[in-house]
Amino acid sequence: MFKKLIFKPLTVFETMNYDIIIRLIILIGIVQGFVFNAFVFLNRKKINISIKYLNIVVLCLSLNNIREFVYDGNYLSGVILYIYLAVPWHFLIVPFFYVFLIYYLKIKDEYPNYLKFTLLIFGIEILIRIGLMLFSKDFELRFSEYIIMEEICNAVYAVFIFYHIIRLVFFDKNALSKIASFDDIQWVKIILKVGVGIMVLWIITVVIYYFTREAWLYDPLKIIYSILIYWLGYQGLINSKTTNDRIHIRRQIENREPNTLFVISVEKQNDKLEEKHRADFETIKNYVVNNKRFLDPVFSLDLLSEELNISNSHLSKVINTYSAYNFSDFINSLRVQQAKKLLLSDEFKQYTIVAIGLECGFNSKSTFYAAFKKFTSETPTSYRSRF
Repeated sequence: MFKKLIFKPLTVFETMNYDIIIRLIILIGIVQGFVFNAFVFLNRKKINISIKYLNIVVLCLSLNNIREFVYDGNYLSGVILYIYLAVPWHFLIVPFFYVFLIYYLKIKDEYPNYLKFTLLIFGIEILIRIGLMLFSKDFELRFSEYIIMEEICNAVYAVFIFYHIIRLVFFDKNALSKIASFDDIQWVKIILKVGVGIMVLWIITVVIYYFTREAWLYDPLKIIYSILIYWLGYQGLINSKTTNDRIHIRRQIENREPNTLFVISVEKQNDKLEEKHRADFETIKNYVVNNKRFLDPVFSLDLLSEELNISNSHLSKVINTYSAYNFSDFINSLRVQQAKKLLLSDEFKQYTIVAIGLECGFNSKSTFYAAFKKFTSETPTSYRSRF
């Protein structure tokens, strides 16, 4: 008897804690989602259309979580609660992410976006829900039965769209060709891998709920949606902004005449052999600068050797002798000089520091910052702010 009396209060207490934790996680996701939406909508700068569609994805996730938060917490009742239940926001998440993707990859004219069909189904589902609320005699039973059937149909449609997303990102090389030199979309691939797990979990949850009517089975999905709001908002916004900046920066750089970025001082040599080596270095430097080869993030000594038909060893010796740098530092010094010019230019002040670094030939933010500090003794951020 004593054990039973102790066990029951603990179970209730643990259940209360569980419910509070779930609602808190959902609430955090909601706040993050609306902060992201507010940032996008209130931003005075022109927002790329792909970001707008990503914004809709995050908004749908947030609205879906609001519905779950209100419904689980019994915060509203009657007609207001039914209005929340009348809109299946989660149905739009996968289709709108697909639309975001085809705009982000610059292939909107080459692939169907299914947007009109999606909105048609979405509208029909809302009308059916409202019809059940207004005209069904046994509303709760009918609504519950309909929701299960709707979830099954939505899951099938989501799998259909998700299949196209997977095929687009992982198997269609042509689809990635326009964006490949600006973004390797690894962040998208990670989201999709997580999405596969979410999709499987959703289908399993729908099937189990069909037989058991256990609503708590949806709790893991609610938590994942909250995490997804943050991930999509942060990664999508940062990467989209960086990619669009890089596209505009590259266009401006390509339209300019090549400039000699810096002068390397060399001692005058009387020896004819040394004079020849110095002439070789000038040839190398002019080739790299005038053809903007240093802007290529995969540019290497082997590539330069092949392009100039000069042996690796001779290239290395000449560069080491007349630039005071090894090949890697020689190329990075050119990249840093280019970055310094762009960071101080009014023409490029609207672009992010990371985008400028990547378009100057660095393959990551960390390598850009490390090289910049090595050659200037300060970070790109402090350099730009100082001037």
